[in-house]
Amino acid sequence: MQLSIRWKLTISIVLPLLVISTIVMWLTLDVVYSNAKLRLHGDATRFARNQAAQLDGKFRSIAQIADSTAAFLEVAPNVTANQLYALLRANLDQNPLAYGSAIAFEPGEFEGEKKLFSPYVYRDGDNFREIDIASDSYDYSNGGWEWYSRPRLFAKPIWTEPFYDEGAGNILMVTYSVPFYVEGRFRGVVTVDVELDALQKQIGLESMANRSFVIVSAAGNFISHPNSDFIINESLQSRAKDINSPEYLNFISQILAQNAGIQELHGVTLGGMPTDSTTWIFYAPIQSTGWAFSTAVPEEEMTRDIRAQISKGVIGLCVLLLLVIVSISMVSTSLTRPISKLAIAVSRLGKGEFDSKVEGIASSDEIGELAQGFNRMLDELKNNMRSLGREMAARELVEKELNVARDIQSSLLPHTFPPFPDRTEFDLHGVNQAARGVAGDFFDFFFVNDEKLVMVMADVSGKGVPAAMVMAVARTIIRNLANIGSSPAEILLETNRLLLENESPSIFITMIIAVYEPASGRLVYSNAGHHPPYRMDSTGQVKKFEEAEGTIVGMIDGIDFEDSETIIKKGEYVVMYTDGVPEARSPDGKFYGEEYFEALLTANTGASAAEICDLTINEVNAFQAGNLSDDMTLMVFRRLS
Repeated sequence: MQLSIRWKLTISIVLPLLVISTIVMWLTLDVVYSNAKLRLHGDATRFARNQAAQLDGKFRSIAQIADSTAAFLEVAPNVTANQLYALLRANLDQNPLAYGSAIAFEPGEFEGEKKLFSPYVYRDGDNFREIDIASDSYDYSNGGWEWYSRPRLFAKPIWTEPFYDEGAGNILMVTYSVPFYVEGRFRGVVTVDVELDALQKQIGLESMANRSFVIVSAAGNFISHPNSDFIINESLQSRAKDINSPEYLNFISQILAQNAGIQELHGVTLGGMPTDSTTWIFYAPIQSTGWAFSTAVPEEEMTRDIRAQISKGVIGLCVLLLLVIVSISMVSTSLTRPISKLAIAVSRLGKGEFDSKVEGIASSDEIGELAQGFNRMLDELKNNMRSLGREMAARELVEKELNVARDIQSSLLPHTFPPFPDRTEFDLHGVNQAARGVAGDFFDFFFVNDEKLVMVMADVSGKGVPAAMVMAVARTIIRNLANIGSSPAEILLETNRLLLENESPSIFITMIIAVYEPASGRLVYSNAGHHPPYRMDSTGQVKKFEEAEGTIVGMIDGIDFEDSETIIKKGEYVVMYTDGVPEARSPDGKFYGEEYFEALLTANTGASAAEICDLTINEVNAFQAGNLSDDMTLMVFRRLS
């Protein structure tokens, strides 16, 4: 189905608007929700600290009962048994959380009459009962009772882990114990017991009327829990055994480390039970006891108000977007009429009608300017088409000339290898790689009377067609002079003279010419400002031809060149090259250099001339990352017999 311009304009504006608005709204709501959660986390942590502080105050008041009694017994050691029972009843009257209180004497420390004596008063409904733990219950001094052995051992007050006091209170309890002394001698402990089954109801925390909470000991055991079966039978660690929840394990480590904070649990409750919702757990330490307080609230309950506010914001934004969409639709209708005229004109232009100007749009707004610009574009397009035709014709002419130059250059360079299959006295190979389509480097080799092999290596200044033309002229001169028996120096001298007659001082040539006699190994050579060739023996030792240094060809009149000669031994190489090899540059500007070139030659001693040429070109190309800065030409000769 083809949509009208009006609908396309409306959709093209509305869809991005909806996408952007949705993304912005989502990100904004996510930030708002995250910040709100952070605030709630802070509030929850402060709430947990406040509740823990209230608990701390209640447990401190219980501890104060025992502390005061111990202090009294240290200053009044000669109290009677009746006075002790009366003191214990008074202790219980002070705090309804205190279930029982005892004074346990060290064996032989009470009047010397009894080995053990421990008066104990505890609650029985609304009344108090009195017993002597030592005679009616058990031997507390045998080391098996934490409430007596630990204060005696460590000489400091302690809160015990939850235990069942069989024989005395016969209930689940925790005990606060304080040692007391006479003249530095341990005499016994004063205890206050807290009944764990009743703790959840009797503790009376503010703001906790409809919310459950737990209190755990320093070892993680439940001291208070909504489910009384968990007390003494379960701990935080035991609840975590069958739960694969890193969040729950982190909560345990934090609460046992006496830290305060909040932990979100996904799929598990505070009691370690599976759930489909997310639960927030607040926790804080109870400082005086070494215990910790924790309570849990469903995330849905904590974030109910935030989500309600966010929902109102989303509804308002949706209404705003709807109004914007209606406005856009109305505006697009008024805009599309002149645009349709432009569309018709463009369609005609696409069919090649260059006179299809827009008519009937007189507005001065952007659409009117667009129509005027379209009409101007048509005029400029017609002018550009005419100019482009002329440029394409000229470019085709230049390309044809370049193709001719490439063909000329390609025909002048040796391209058949091995060049002399019937000559087994030597191995010869050359390669040329141009930096542009047409290069200024060239090499050549040919026989004169089947007795002398002429080898030429040259580098014409500049690049492109001019350099290639000079190369072709120089090649012709060299071949003509060599065939009439001229020496390398005489060839260079005459070539210099002939090039100067052309009055082209901007182009010159560096060149080396060598004449080799296969029968004797004699090599006569002359150098016109070119890189001296390398000479490499069969052991890989590399050195340069240092003699026959001359001036460049085609620049200065009246100069002389010299011939030098040497004997090429069997197995020796002669390597001629242009500056494109040692002066090649890497992408970071470093030169390849003669040291690397010489090392490459040494490493490939014994290789064929073709192998050395290929290895050199490949390595230098890799060094330059394929971006040639200059032409590269290389010719390798090796005497075989």
